[in-house]
Amino acid sequence: MLGIPDADTAENDSGSANSVISPVSCAVPNRAPGAPKLSGGGRVCIEPSSLLHSIYGKLETVEEYFCNYEVNPEYEPKFRAAGLRFTARGSQNEIRAAEIDGKRFFLATLFQPQLSSTAEQPHPVFLAYLRAIVGS
Repeated sequence: MLGIPDADTAENDSGSANSVISPVSCAVPNRAPGAPKLSGGGRVCIEPSSLLHSIYGKLETVEEYFCNYEVNPEYEPKFRAAGLRFTARGSQNEIRAAEIDGKRFFLATLFQPQLSSTAEQPHPVFLAYLRAIVGS
């Protein structure tokens, strides 16, 4: 898609010069010992007129993370040119969600909705996905 034959993730440690997924740039303060660099709650700023905005109905929320890798910001222009729209950012402008317009439901998040979803109160992203499946 991006025209990068050796594109890889830094997690694979393949030696590729083109890691489109890189280690988290800065650790979250007060994370648990031994936890991933990006773990716990964090602010998410949502782009207006995005699928994510229609799901939340607001421009900011707090979500839960548990990861060590994120989109390498050096490749953001190439991703955008290929049709991936970044629709949520962290407190330091880090990419936190991506969408592809024109699809019924194409949403990728770095935050993990399952960490705050319960049977009594399902996460809004899950509910929106289920609504997209049934076509309502």
